[in-house]
Amino acid sequence: MTDAFATNVNDKTTLEDISKKTILIIDDMSEMRLMLRSMMHSLGYTNIEVEASGQSALKRIASKRFDIILSDYNLGGRINGQQVLETSRKNKLLSDSTIFIMITADTGYDSVVSAIEHRPDSYMVKPFTPATLHRRLSRIKQQKNIFSEVDELRGKMNFEMMESKAKAIMTQHPQYRNLCLKIIGESLLSKKDYKAAKIHYMRVLKHNKELSWAYFGVAQCDLNLKQPLAAVGNLEKVISISPHFLPAYDFLADIQEELDNLKDAQKAIMASLDVTPRSLARARRLGKLSVQLKDWKVAEQAYSRVIRLTKDTQHEKIEHYYEHLKCLIAIQEDKEHPPQTAEKLKRSLTRLRMLGKDDPIVISNSFRVEVQQHLNLERVNDAVKSWKQWKQLILSGKASPITREQEFTLKRRLGLP
Repeated sequence: MTDAFATNVNDKTTLEDISKKTILIIDDMSEMRLMLRSMMHSLGYTNIEVEASGQSALKRIASKRFDIILSDYNLGGRINGQQVLETSRKNKLLSDSTIFIMITADTGYDSVVSAIEHRPDSYMVKPFTPATLHRRLSRIKQQKNIFSEVDELRGKMNFEMMESKAKAIMTQHPQYRNLCLKIIGESLLSKKDYKAAKIHYMRVLKHNKELSWAYFGVAQCDLNLKQPLAAVGNLEKVISISPHFLPAYDFLADIQEELDNLKDAQKAIMASLDVTPRSLARARRLGKLSVQLKDWKVAEQAYSRVIRLTKDTQHEKIEHYYEHLKCLIAIQEDKEHPPQTAEKLKRSLTRLRMLGKDDPIVISNSFRVEVQQHLNLERVNDAVKSWKQWKQLILSGKASPITREQEFTLKRRLGLP
């Protein structure tokens, strides 16, 4: 990592261009952040920013445009490098020209990255030298330059010209054949020419039956051609080839829900969580589906996961605890419920009251759950004590009131006059 290296690989014009580039380094280890910063300095980059977590990196990416992002895969927190990339691309936080390089210590990462939908522009296995990083950046920049016009046409929604440009690139640069074929399929789908798109994808698969993105394209065509069962089959094929192709699980669950096959939709989301156990959106969806199915055990596990993922973050919501408690109460109504159910309920109830301590509605709802829990466990005396405490809080205005009919029904269940 010497300054001489930068002099050897960059002429004056390139150095001036590099000095304007904005760089973001994401790594939870301070030593690695320092090393990567030093490495980029040695290549001539000076406008460098760093972040130690995926959460903070996403905020910075949302507020500023970066030319190059170097992210460690395992960031040690709730969000890893792959999730930073996926979230950034799904929310259109990255421009087409942004270079995103994943850094990992796992030599098996190539088997994962080949399957996922949102791939980094490249990945590098630690350790590596400045020279290796320079060569990798040069190769990516070359590809970005070749496809820059395609990206512009995509932004203008000029799909006819986008296809023509992709065909021209495929002729001039046959090494990018698959990427060009993927772009042509994307264009046909964007034009809603589903029959032509399906023919295109089937031709692609005739030459290579292991391209998961092509099966995914066929599935999209099938659904729009009113053939949902065929779409299901093709999505299952995608997943069998590429277990890390996450959009396939989500799309499969969408279709199964539309077909009212909630059990199969639940199964798809459960499988996706095996691949991305930290996905908050999928955990929430699993919880909702499982509640619809009255599969309280799976629903409780899903909301328990949601609570773990969101605790002490901006995503922690009172509603999550309501749903979790609802599941626990339902489980408790089964006389053979697991012994740890009561302890889980107690912890969730405590957290709910802490979060909603200034909200009379939350306080009343929490006591409603507590009384129900005592009754489920046939602890009538404890239920009566909870009701009396609740009543005092209602009278003081700290808990929201209940209707006369609700109070009458509750007293009758408690054996009170």
